[in-house]
Amino acid sequence: MVKNIPNKMTDKELITYINKVCPRRIDFLYLRMDFQNGCNVGYAFVNFISVQDLLRFAKARLNEKWNIYSSEKVLQMSYANYQGKEALVEKFKNSCIMDEREEWRPKIFFSDPGPNQGLSEEFPKPTHIRRKERSSYNRGTLYPPGVSTGAGHYRYLNTGNIGNPVSRHPPTRVSGEDRRRRRGADSVSFPSLVGAEVEDATRSG
Repeated sequence: MVKNIPNKMTDKELITYINKVCPRRIDFLYLRMDFQNGCNVGYAFVNFISVQDLLRFAKARLNEKWNIYSSEKVLQMSYANYQGKEALVEKFKNSCIMDEREEWRPKIFFSDPGPNQGLSEEFPKPTHIRRKERSSYNRGTLYPPGVSTGAGHYRYLNTGNIGNPVSRHPPTRVSGEDRRRRRGADSVSFPSLVGAEVEDATRSG
């Protein structure tokens, strides 16, 4: 995952930013959005085609300022629990996020070597309609990520579900640990790349 992203940045701008280091070397990208204000929430699922691509990008950009939109943010990275293009596609294809406007949806790109590598690929159709219906229902009962209920508490969304506050239910207290975990989409810290062993780089971000 790429984190600490300037909130005004779009997915197209993020793709361009990554391509400056690793041209056409990602096969999945989803920049999570707050649908209420149209800005991203600060992190994106990004899958690099190879470990070498991941390391090249991290060595070039990790802990560097973004230098866009006058942002002082510094790029951070972490490992997501969902690893690889196939797992990420499976995670999102049955989400109601796929019914939102095109620029807010997850994107996939051709992975195989050849002239199409890194170019846009059509996202697979949903295979579990009931799961998508549940996702749509949840969308109407949860807050966007990080939006306060007004009582000092936060609610978070399942993948791709953005919606309005629940008026019927009192806010649920969320621990600091849970808040950090959910905000980071169940990510774990990205290890130092200085002198990293090969086994430390077996996962994409």
